[in-house]
This record gives sequence, C-alpha cells and structure tokens, in this order.
Amino acid sequence: MKTPVMKKPVTLLALAWLTSSVALADTTASQPAAPDATERMDRMALLLDLDAYQKTEVEKILKEHHDKMRSEMEAARASGTRPTREEMEAKREQSQQELHTKLSGVLNETQLKKFDALHEGRPGPRFGGGKRDRASKTTDSTTSN
Repeated sequence: MKTPVMKKPVTLLALAWLTSSVALADTTASQPAAPDATERMDRMALLLDLDAYQKTEVEKILKEHHDKMRSEMEAARASGTRPTREEMEAKREQSQQELHTKLSGVLNETQLKKFDALHEGRPGPRFGGGKRDRASKTTDSTTSN
C-alpha cells in the first residue's frame, strides 16, 4: 500500500509533465504556418534579382496560382470524377502558361528565363518526379533490358 508521502511525488511529476506538454503545444501553435514559404520566396527574390515591388507582385501571383490550383483540385475531389492523365497534363500545361503570362507582366525577359529554369526540373507535387524524371526512368528501364 502506498503512503500519502509516495503519492505526492507522483502527482507532482504528472502535473509537471502535463504543464510542459501544454506549454509545448502553445509554442508550436504560435509559430508561423509555413516558414519555408518565406525562405523560398526570399531565395527566389535573390536568385531572380527582384526589387521590392517585383517580389511583392510575384509572391501575390504565385499565391493566387497556388490557391486556384488547390481549389480546382478540391472541386475535382468533391465531384468524385477522376481526370485522365492526359487531361491532368493538359490542365497543368494550361495553368503553367497562365502563370507564365502573369509573371511576364512583372518580370523582365532575363528574370522570366531564370524563373523558368528554376522551375523546369522541379518534381511533381505527389509523385516525386516531373517530366524529366519520368523520361530518365523510362530510358533507364529500356536500356537495362
């Protein structure tokens, strides 16, 4: 049988653990949602040599593009239909062209070329590879046979 003296340290230990977990949860909630997005934008501004106005405009255009893509994806999921690979590819190409057109109003030709180069080999959102990655995998698999 435990004595009241033994219960006190256990209770204090449990109370300390609970307090620390609440404090930890509170600090994580106050952190910004996506610190990586700010870092990526700062790095892009540096690489493209953007002035303050361009940085603000590019950030706004990219956010609008991202939000539009997300809402279209959610609408497609809600409808319960699944587009074919060709339809998805055509939609992606159209979306990229729209983005390019919007950015061309803010960036000069050199900056636009740099932007395209930065995003050319970027992997796809969920599958871990863009066009270039799929092409190299196809080439690798055909040469190994």
